[in-house]
Amino acid sequence: MMRRARWFGALALSLAVGACSKDETPPPPKMGDGTVRAVATVVSGGTAFRLPFDAALSPDGKTAYFTALVDEGAALFKSPATGGPPTKLADLVGLGSVEVTSDGSTVLVGDPATEPSPGALGAIVAVPSSGGTPSVLTGTEGSLPQGIAIAGRRVVFSGVDPADGVPGVFETSASGGLSVVLKAGLIDPSGVTVASSGEVYVLDAESDSASTRRILRIASGSATELVKGLRVGYPAGIALAENGLYLVVASTDPVTGTARFERFGLSGTAAGAPVEMTIGSFDEPAGLHRAAGTDRYAYVDSGANGTGTVFVVNPQ
Repeated sequence: MMRRARWFGALALSLAVGACSKDETPPPPKMGDGTVRAVATVVSGGTAFRLPFDAALSPDGKTAYFTALVDEGAALFKSPATGGPPTKLADLVGLGSVEVTSDGSTVLVGDPATEPSPGALGAIVAVPSSGGTPSVLTGTEGSLPQGIAIAGRRVVFSGVDPADGVPGVFETSASGGLSVVLKAGLIDPSGVTVASSGEVYVLDAESDSASTRRILRIASGSATELVKGLRVGYPAGIALAENGLYLVVASTDPVTGTARFERFGLSGTAAGAPVEMTIGSFDEPAGLHRAAGTDRYAYVDSGANGTGTVFVVNPQ
């Protein structure tokens, strides 16, 4: 009788454990921390384009979109992130920063040379990710946009206030409009990135004549300086890691002048191993954007391989 009782007890325990295991929610997938593991070429300039300026990835990281010079001026292109010939999606007036909406349907370009109305120089234009005629986002006319970042429905960019020409960081959406994130204390804001919690991180000049930049965190209408002395290219490249805990910056080594990646915690301290990684012998770092759905990045060196190259960081 005792043996039978023990058997039923063991069976009950087994069933209970099985039920708990079945009902448990599996842990969420581990998110990337911005560690640079590898850098691969997407496409280099040649007959189709030259001097790429900025690049961004589709949310799944499988397609790279980039702006570059062409014989007629400038254009927006796409190419498979695994490499392959580029496809021209739209003609642009000038070279600008680029970002992809979180649903992957639209590419936004900050065209600094377009003039949608007399005297209003520069605007953010939207292009379908399959290609088409650029359309101006209402409210951004005359803003001379530089860096662009998208977080959900938020489109944050650096540029100037169309009303008074003062440099700042602004917000719009895919349907247009304009609001000020911060103007006070900014000198020449360029690359931007946005945290899921709402904070904006921007690379700004240290002074009117400085060749180095600083990282500022903007929250509740005020800015805090996190890092200074960064030697970056143009446009200045900055991105948040997938886990939202680290910033990745495209910069140059102050001694050798070669391009590299640097990583910082959100407090501004150098983070992780490696803290920095040199990228070949190239020396003209430009745009850097992370794909919305993975810890993969599009990166541009405008002078790499002679005519500029678009790279993907952490290819899969």
